[in-house]
Amino acid sequence: MKLNFGFLKAAVFAAFFSSQVFSLCVFSQGKPAVNKSETYKDIIEKAYNLSLQKDRQQALNILITALQKETRPQAVAELRKAVNDVAHVFISDKAQQMFEAGISLRKTDPAQALGKLNEASRMEPDNIAILAELSRVMIAKGDCSAAQDLMTKQVKLLPYDEDLRLTAAQAYVCQSSWVEYGKVYDSIEIRKSVLQKFWLILEVERYFKTKNFVKAQEIVTNLKKLDGKYPEVSYWAWKLGQVAKKPGLEDAQKYVITCKNISANQYRQYMIDPMLCRHVTEVETDLKGSNGTAE
Repeated sequence: MKLNFGFLKAAVFAAFFSSQVFSLCVFSQGKPAVNKSETYKDIIEKAYNLSLQKDRQQALNILITALQKETRPQAVAELRKAVNDVAHVFISDKAQQMFEAGISLRKTDPAQALGKLNEASRMEPDNIAILAELSRVMIAKGDCSAAQDLMTKQVKLLPYDEDLRLTAAQAYVCQSSWVEYGKVYDSIEIRKSVLQKFWLILEVERYFKTKNFVKAQEIVTNLKKLDGKYPEVSYWAWKLGQVAKKPGLEDAQKYVITCKNISANQYRQYMIDPMLCRHVTEVETDLKGSNGTAE
């Protein structure tokens, strides 16, 4: 799942300008005034205003401080949403253009994608969307330790962001750091997560690499029901077929054909998985060897 950043930016602006208390916001030397009678809604409005003034860090500071003190479920939910909005919104159009360029290059040229994303990060070093995508491209290129280091810092700053925790988990799986991965996985309510299939594909990889093939197959079977169009489900079904000494030609062919013909919209739907369609050469080579070449 990727955020619609144009919509997100519009949402931040709309939330700010629709406020009936905008004219009452008081600032001192560019910082929000201390007001003990402020409600959490006031704090959210103040944070949106700060983000419009390109002071993302201060906006996040006041939101996280409020969130740490808040116990009411509705207030917690709204504050967490505001944190996510502010952390991901693009302040600079140029940074967003570089980000989008990186996205468009990721499938065909991860090295160039990394360059574009690094450029975007220099413009907006605290933009979580850029940092998470940087980590995913690092994982795709095999630089798993650097991806983990980057995500560890961000998760500490924004522990409520599941996107960040998933990316951190992907970096741990990339290094076969199963203890650390397990801690992250266990912190998520997977059944309620909108990122469920991406967590489950990590579980398949974990069980496959630790040779619990029965459990891995069980999850793959469930994933086919959950989203059979997700390319990596076909890949791992093929890998498990290899272990079971079954040809798995149908899964292999589906994977190669799907990845070779995947549209930009379909790619974006699954691109939170850094290994999306990164195994085409491996599978295609096996198909050619078994005379099952995908058309």
